[in-house]
Amino acid sequence: MDTARSARTHIIWTSIALIFILIASCLAYVFVSKVPKCQITNIVNVAEFTASMFRHEVSHEHWLLKAQNYSAADHRLIWEDEWLGYRNESESILDQTNMWMVIREKGVYLVYIQANFILNPRKNNGSTVELKILVDFSYGGQKEIFSAAHDTQVVSVNSSPDAKLNTFLLMKMQSTSQLSVRVFPSHLVNYQPRPFSTFITIIKLADNW
Repeated sequence: MDTARSARTHIIWTSIALIFILIASCLAYVFVSKVPKCQITNIVNVAEFTASMFRHEVSHEHWLLKAQNYSAADHRLIWEDEWLGYRNESESILDQTNMWMVIREKGVYLVYIQANFILNPRKNNGSTVELKILVDFSYGGQKEIFSAAHDTQVVSVNSSPDAKLNTFLLMKMQSTSQLSVRVFPSHLVNYQPRPFSTFITIIKLADNW
């Protein structure tokens, strides 16, 4: 059953990669213009990327990682590779801590992050919860931290016990560039797959920019 589910998931995520490519050009303009910090973290020029995407042959680098826990020390999510059974262990994009993703090839990548939170209206009725996704990005000896998504939820007995926060990034990265994700409040993140409650996808779209 697990093998069938993984295979089905592989097909689904490979298919929707094309959808992400189509919407990336439109949404990235809005994202980059409203979040200047992201320009420092090598967000790609969308116009140049769109043209180059059709000029260059792209490798098949694509990853689907699901969160299985978090580090209590710094709130970084701990990941596992959903497609590990289809790859050699030595090809994993994760480092030895399973918290940092190490890019293997230079190129333009579409990164999508989704975090699901489990709120408890009975315990936190009337309280306000700040939800946040932070991305740590390391490249060329430099380190940057930027806010990828943010939301405020008012918890009440009439509200949904689940909340979702998601974002996508269109990024140009070098080989050995690294990124990790911190989600707050990390103790409220849902780590139980349904089939994927908290996950990140990394899809290479072009070799050059």
